Amino acid sequence: MNQIEYYLCPVCDKSYDTQEKAIDCRNRHPAIKKRWFECEICGAGWNPEAHWGEKGAAEQARSCEQKHREKGEVEEVSRRIFFMTGGRQGKYLP
Repeated sequence: MNQIEYYLCPVCDKSYDTQEKAIDCRNRHPAIKKRWFECEICGAGWNPEAHWGEKGAAEQARSCEQKHREKGEVEEVSRRIFFMTGGRQGKYLP
């Protein structure tokens, strides 16, 4: 029975005989820029690469914000989301 150990680059899955080579490969891959549209009030988001497209995703986010305004719940929802996400989304409006 042979036991073989190898290391994979987590980006491209190429195998290497040392961890250092796998890490070096990982570090040579370029960063990938992604775009995401989200409602500034509740934090709901839309991925333009899914089936929305950029215009569709932006429109969905604007529409969501408008619905919150029409319902008069901007401050309530924004504060709740702000505290639920540790300040990552929503806004604290004193």
